[in-house]
Amino acid sequence: MPPAIDRRLCLSGLAALAFGPLTGPARAQGAPGQNTPAQGAAGRSDTLVVMEKGDRALSFYALASGRRTGRVALPGEYPHEFVVDRSGTHAYVALYGAKSSTTPGPGGDAVYVVDLAAQSLSRTIDCAPFRRLHGIRLDAKDRLLVLSEDRDVLLGIDAPERAERPDRAVPTGGIKGHLFSLSRDGETAYVANILSNTVSRVRPFAPAEGPRLAATGLWPEGNALSPDEATLYVANRRSGTLTALAAEAMTVTRSVPTRGDVVRVDCGPEGDLILANYAEKSLSLLDPALKEMAVVPLGGAPVALARHPSSPLAFAALEDDRIAVVDLEGRRVQGHLATGREPDVMVVLPG
Repeated sequence: MPPAIDRRLCLSGLAALAFGPLTGPARAQGAPGQNTPAQGAAGRSDTLVVMEKGDRALSFYALASGRRTGRVALPGEYPHEFVVDRSGTHAYVALYGAKSSTTPGPGGDAVYVVDLAAQSLSRTIDCAPFRRLHGIRLDAKDRLLVLSEDRDVLLGIDAPERAERPDRAVPTGGIKGHLFSLSRDGETAYVANILSNTVSRVRPFAPAEGPRLAATGLWPEGNALSPDEATLYVANRRSGTLTALAAEAMTVTRSVPTRGDVVRVDCGPEGDLILANYAEKSLSLLDPALKEMAVVPLGGAPVALARHPSSPLAFAALEDDRIAVVDLEGRRVQGHLATGREPDVMVVLPG
């Protein structure tokens, strides 16, 4: 993969957003006569790939200009979580098929394979009868794991670039598993089960070893592993707490209060944490000791988080069809990027 953009270049390229935020999707698409990055030019500059659930589309935005450079239309209602493989060749999109976790209905049963260079939908992996596909992860070997919320099963797809169907399915031991974290080797998954108020440790490639459960609080959802994978952090939305678990033993080591209704947790390479406070419309920045160092008001309710892989920037997708660009060193919003309807999961493709 091409080297990541220099930190100073990235910050200066986004300075235009700070002084003149984009105000609507038309601006993001570029205006006639302006020097808009060409489609497929992700290797020349950093690109933010954004799931726009309400538009059923995966969109591409050049971070240097904030302009949309491409868009892939996806079939089905509410495609949601997605991941990108190590080479930056393919994105794998889980079809959730529902607006939110509280929306009734059967949901979707497909994983879409997107060719990132061509910016096109290349094919579909059929996962029926497993539905409401939400959490999705790749391990270090690019093996794909997908969580079926309606069946409480973790599906395994060993070669997703060519697979037609899942290769394995293991039960999670919980009810309404929504999001999960995955060890780098893919051997252990940690599933947050919203309705059973549990977190399960699952061995996808050791089916005879049953799930191990822990109770962390009410409505566990956002979760993340520490860099050494020894600790699992879980946000309990209705308890208003962040719980730290010894990941292998699945025992609670610490629980601290949050600002309430934390929907996503991100753990950085130095062990610092970002919490997305949905109700308060802010981000909390925590040090590795779980001390809150700063609160960044966003002006909108965050639903997803992403970090830049080499610069002190984070991105928060907001309910009002914008993405907040956050300077983690300055602890402030640097600007906003206008998107299509209902932006959610984001991935940075370094250029």
